[in-house]
Amino acid sequence: MHATSSGRLTAWFLLLVLAAANAAGYLFDLYRQFWWFDRALHACTILALTLWLAIFVCGRGLRGEPGQKLLVVFMLACVGVALGALWEVAEWGFDQIAPGDVIKGKHDTILDIVMDTAGAVAASFLAWHFLRRKELAAPKGGPLPDPALQGQS
Repeated sequence: MHATSSGRLTAWFLLLVLAAANAAGYLFDLYRQFWWFDRALHACTILALTLWLAIFVCGRGLRGEPGQKLLVVFMLACVGVALGALWEVAEWGFDQIAPGDVIKGKHDTILDIVMDTAGAVAASFLAWHFLRRKELAAPKGGPLPDPALQGQS
């Protein structure tokens, strides 16, 4: 599968906007000012990261055969959920070495993971939309080439 140009542009745009939003959250203490900021940022950041990885890293390895949409969406969502789990480990690690209170307890961590999962699932559906299956061109008058034999001489 390959990414459409609008998919590549969207992935980069979201990644840059969310990086700026994360920086702004810390610089302007937005996490403390708005109760919902952390939740929204978790979902949107994982969406941006998962979409970027799907478009630029995973997309080349996905075949996207007909009937496999749910499998591809599920696999990409799993990548996003894993990113969210790593993010939570990073927050815990930051709390161990720096003064402050990034983790507000189990309730906060679980809600963060729920929002990460929502972002990952949304990203996987967006990625499916932006990734297109490369159609194999059939030679004139001949059958479609076997994808398993592509690149072999």
